[in-house]
Amino acid sequence: MDLTFTGMHSDPIVIPQSIRDAFLPAMRSDQRRLTAAMQLQRFDLMQQMLHRIRGALVIVSAQHLADTAKLIEDAITKGAAPEDCLEFTGRFLATLDSALSSLELTDWQRTDPNVPLPPI
Repeated sequence: MDLTFTGMHSDPIVIPQSIRDAFLPAMRSDQRRLTAAMQLQRFDLMQQMLHRIRGALVIVSAQHLADTAKLIEDAITKGAAPEDCLEFTGRFLATLDSALSSLELTDWQRTDPNVPLPPI
């Protein structure tokens, strides 16, 4: 089975502060669990975590990231080469990390009075 996809990019995730306060810690925890499952090469656990992460991404309308998680999840089910599943899950995690970091940065910028306002 060929697991090939292109154009992986980070969706801008825009969510209200009230949701972000619960979303970020949960996503970071799931990210760590997925990383641990990868290190153990536990594809069953990787699949479970990808499914869980995908559900959260759909809720915040990060559709491209959710679609990518689904693609990897399906590839695991269909018996794609383990090295491909690990590689693409690693790339997915890096992209997810970038999206989450931008949310955290936005949060920090809002609370730091020394950060200049964006130009109008």
